[in-house]
Amino acid sequence: KLVTGVQTCALPISFGQIAGFPKLHVLDSTDPAQVLSLERRVNLKKTLFIVASKSGSTLEPNIFMQYFYERSGRDGSRFIAITDPGSKMEQIAHAEQFAHIFYGVPSIGGRYSALSDFGMIPAAVMGVDVKRLLETSQEMVEACRLADAANNPGVSLGVFMGTLAAAGRNKLTIVCSPAIHDLGAWMEQLIAESTGKDGKGIIPVDREPLGAPSQYGADRAFVYLRVPSARDPEQEAAISAFEQAGFPVASIDVADAYQLGAEFFRWEIATAVAGAILQINPFDQPDVEFSKVETRKLTTAFEEIGRAHV
Repeated sequence: KLVTGVQTCALPISFGQIAGFPKLHVLDSTDPAQVLSLERRVNLKKTLFIVASKSGSTLEPNIFMQYFYERSGRDGSRFIAITDPGSKMEQIAHAEQFAHIFYGVPSIGGRYSALSDFGMIPAAVMGVDVKRLLETSQEMVEACRLADAANNPGVSLGVFMGTLAAAGRNKLTIVCSPAIHDLGAWMEQLIAESTGKDGKGIIPVDREPLGAPSQYGADRAFVYLRVPSARDPEQEAAISAFEQAGFPVASIDVADAYQLGAEFFRWEIATAVAGAILQINPFDQPDVEFSKVETRKLTTAFEEIGRAHV
């Protein structure tokens, strides 16, 4: 079994446990109840831990690493790190003699790193055919090179999102077929963190129980990612009702779980394009960095004087 602190882009749910490979558990919440629940579901003596942090200084993965390092008997040989070169996490991994360190590419932002080592190493460990997954990604890369925006899948989606948001439809409801249900959680972070700044942004809404069109206002748009071979009748009926009521709906067919590689790239391009339309930088994260700085101040004060000044 394997536990990781990285968001692995819906792969564990979409692929399930692959015969002959470890089961992948993703811990992405510091809620004590959730941490304890996951700990109870695994055998700590037979678990490989992957700790992922680009900067190596982000509080949450460091807490996860420290907690499970202690709980597993301080055995660094059962830990793997994914981090950028020269990071604090790299130093810790060397000091604690981790089994291996995989390096990220510093120029790739964290939320755009699904197709880098941060997403692909956990995918490989759980038995995903990474070559096949990346081949679908490459097909999307080539499609997104097209100068004709109407036939460019990433640009056209970004124009849909950005133009509607600029016109006031800045609430984007994400509807995913049950087979790729967790893809929405990855999309939610990508869109929200990339576009929410300077008083502008797109608010993604994932896993919302779909109501009647009359329950939604003029600030809403929809995107429907469906698996054609496993359509959900209730989702189909709801999307049809939204279309008939005049709501903007972008429908995308995802043939199977391996097409997620293509979707990762499509949505990264689309988010960047939407940010450009909104005249914001989709690659920076001023509020995130500000919160990290303030959190470090609080934790440092607590370590020095035993209490935090708020």
